Amino acid sequence: MAQNQYTLGQISVSITIHKPTVRLLDEYGITFDSRCRVFVDSANPSFIRALKEGVDEDVNYVQLIAFMKKSYPSVYDLQFLHENMFVILVPFSKYHKEMLAHTKEMLEFRNGYVAINPKFTQLVTALRAAVENGEGVLDKEATSHDDLFDSFRMSLQFWH
Repeated sequence: MAQNQYTLGQISVSITIHKPTVRLLDEYGITFDSRCRVFVDSANPSFIRALKEGVDEDVNYVQLIAFMKKSYPSVYDLQFLHENMFVILVPFSKYHKEMLAHTKEMLEFRNGYVAINPKFTQLVTALRAAVENGEGVLDKEATSHDDLFDSFRMSLQFWH
């Protein structure tokens, strides 16, 4: 089981995924051509390979990313991956503070830019219970539904 996020037009949806991932992508019309992207925590390589294989994307993503970094060092970042990949790896070890700060800004600045339907009770609970330790780091032990919260953070990366 893995927690992942999908963007459907202007709607971001977090879904806990088991095996039928590709079927869900097909069902909701989530494709590279439709400018939708699938964000995945980079810490799960077996899931990433299986997902990339299921959507006919290069499963040798480690080599592809190394090539992109070497060939385009001045522009390589998550935005570059967004423009060149369908399944995008998000390394929390590198971006966790930035994602937490961005999520907070999207929820709080000028009364927030994000509206969440109250029927998503676990997400609402995760957002209310999220605890930042004062250093820009999410306290996972004190945060309910932390995987869902992480998925939500990934879903906001390209919303400004």
